[in-house]
Formats: sequence, structure tokens, C-alpha cells
Amino acid sequence: MKCHVCNSLSIASIPGGETLKRVTSDCRPWSQGVRLAVCRSCGTIQAAVDRRWQEDVDLVYASYAVYHQGQGAEQAVFDQASGQSAFRSARILERLLSLRPLPPTGRLLDVGCGNGALLRTFSRMAPRWGLAGTELDGRCRDRVEAIANVEKLYTCALSDVPGTFDLVTLVHALEHIVHPQEFLADLRYKLAPGGWLVVEVPDFRSNPFDLLVADHCTHFTEATLTALLLAAGYELVHVTADWVPKELTVVAKAARQAQTPAPAEARSDAALVEDRLTWLNHVVSHAGRLARQGPLGILGTSIAATWLFQELNAEVAFFVDEDPHRRGRPFLGRPVLDPRDAPEGAVGFIPLPPGLARAVARRLRRPGVAWHCPAEFSLSRGAGSVCAGIAGEGSGSR
Repeated sequence: MKCHVCNSLSIASIPGGETLKRVTSDCRPWSQGVRLAVCRSCGTIQAAVDRRWQEDVDLVYASYAVYHQGQGAEQAVFDQASGQSAFRSARILERLLSLRPLPPTGRLLDVGCGNGALLRTFSRMAPRWGLAGTELDGRCRDRVEAIANVEKLYTCALSDVPGTFDLVTLVHALEHIVHPQEFLADLRYKLAPGGWLVVEVPDFRSNPFDLLVADHCTHFTEATLTALLLAAGYELVHVTADWVPKELTVVAKAARQAQTPAPAEARSDAALVEDRLTWLNHVVSHAGRLARQGPLGILGTSIAATWLFQELNAEVAFFVDEDPHRRGRPFLGRPVLDPRDAPEGAVGFIPLPPGLARAVARRLRRPGVAWHCPAEFSLSRGAGSVCAGIAGEGSGSR
């Protein structure tokens, strides 16, 4: 095995995930065995990309159903203080426009466009732009090409997509791509002069549940993501973890030549992954204890909730979700309720990073329902402290 980013043979396995189950990026339970490694040369945390991994991914993509929990409606992101929601694509594009206003006309290419969520939002924001998307196959072609101003959904190689673009977006796409440096280098030639590239990926440091996704082959940090873009021939315009919770965003443009970034700290990142895997194992134990105390509800219907349902051997009575598109229909055979409709006397668990969980718990607290949130990180160093909910004073959820 070699690093699929820099091709180094200096790869080390990271223990701790062998007994954890996995989940697909479209939120379906998957098989057991998280296999992770770190490249000692470039520092990138990555899945063990071998024949076994590729066979798994082929199976995942063969029946992929984007946003199936909400019948195709894009995932919402929430302001943790107010609970106000917005579609992820709208949040990203609004933040992007705060950096530089769009010209009246131009062309956008959304790489890995799914069912067209970002294209649909952008079409409303810039009605005179031409739009295009790429995907692995054409199963969403009719839905994407029905969006106003979409020229075509392309399922070909990047080099066969005609023309150049003033804006190229990769939202939750780069983490799926084997050989991402080569891919980004090729993508640079799709940028028109002065064009921008926007990359959005999960941040496993703040969201360890990303380590469980079966079809993610790279788990980025800010250091490894920016180093990758520099090596692929880009100049950084904006780097942030604040646009969308638990995610990293980089805005970049083509540079005159590729740069050689300083090596990342592979040892510290590997230790961080081990710590996060320890934390995930603790989450399973904590939620399992709660399931024995009364009817257990899980907040959310996305990756973390799907994974925890599977780990608990379906010892879950219901889900709750603040997204109205996901309520009122079953998920994994359990009802999905409005948080206000959680039955009195129920025990709730919030599979979110600790800080986010506490913020949501404060917002959702009400008499008769005990919400619980996970422990703090750094459990392997003895710094973990469980945040246990109290009936009527829920201290952790979402």
C-alpha cells in the first residue's frame, strides 16, 4: 500500500477502529472494520485504499441515494444558538459572496453535483450564469438538467468537459477521490483566468464521525488540505472552518507554478486519530447504557445517527430531527419526530461533537425528556468528562 496523495510508501496503520462499524456517506449502515493509515511523508490521514476498499466503494455507489432521508431535499445546517436552519449550499455561497461579489454573467461547474442542490441554489442567486455539473453516472440527469440555466450533467472525464469556468465547486467531493492531487491539477485547467475554486470537506478533528464513512478515502486537516492544493498548483485565497460547522472550506485560484509545502506533522495527527477512535468507542458504550434506562431516541438522521443505530443493534425507539423535510416518515424502521414530540420519560442521545451537542441541548431542553451528550475529546489522555442529561434539564443533544 502507498499514499494515494503523494505516492510515498511510508505508510503506517492507525489502530483502534477494528471493531467499529462503518456507515456510507448517503447514511446507510455498512460493515464493521475502520481501517485507517497515516502517510509519514505528507501527513495525510487516509483509508487503506486497496482492492478490498475499492470493492466496498463500488457497492456503495451502485445503490447510492443522495439525501434519501428527506426525499432528495438538501441537508440543512443549523445555527446552534438560535436553531435557525439553512441549506448547506446557500450557507457556502453566501459566505463566498462576502469575499467577492459575482459578476453579472459567468460559468459555474459543480464537481460531484449529486442531485443538483448547489446548482439549484446558485441558479436562483445568479440567474444569468451558465451552469454545469459532473457526476459518476447519470441517474440524477433529469433532475439536474431541469434546473434553470444548467447546460448539462457530464459523466465523462474532466478533460472532456467543454470550456472553462469562472467558478468551480467541490462540496463534499474531494474526500471521495483517489489520487486527489492529480485530480486537482487537472481541474486547474478548467478555471478561466481569475477563476476561483471552492473546496468543502469534513473536518475529522472536530467531527470524528467522518472517520467512519466507508467511501471517504481521505480525512483532511487544514494543514493537509492546503498543502494538497499548493502542490496541485493553486494559490490560497481563503481558508476557514467557520462557514459550516464541522467542515473545512478553502477558496483558491490557479497559481503560476506548484509549490512544495512543508511536511505535515504525521505523528501528532496519527495520535489525534487514535484519540478520536477511542472517543467513538466511548460513545457506543455511553449510548448503550442509556438504552437500558428507557426508550432511547437519537437526534438526527445523518451519518452519526445511522452509525450509532447500527452499533446499538437497533436498541433505538425513535429518531428526532429539526429538519422538517426528514420528519414524518420512518428512518431505519423507526419514526422520526419533531424534538418537541419526544415522549415524556424518554432518554435522548446527541451524536455530535461535544461543544455542538451542549449548545443544542440547551436549546431543546424541556421537562420530562433527558438529553445526553458525549464526553469531551481526549479520552485516551484521561481528560474526558461525560455530560449527562437530567430530566427537564437536558444537557446534551443534536
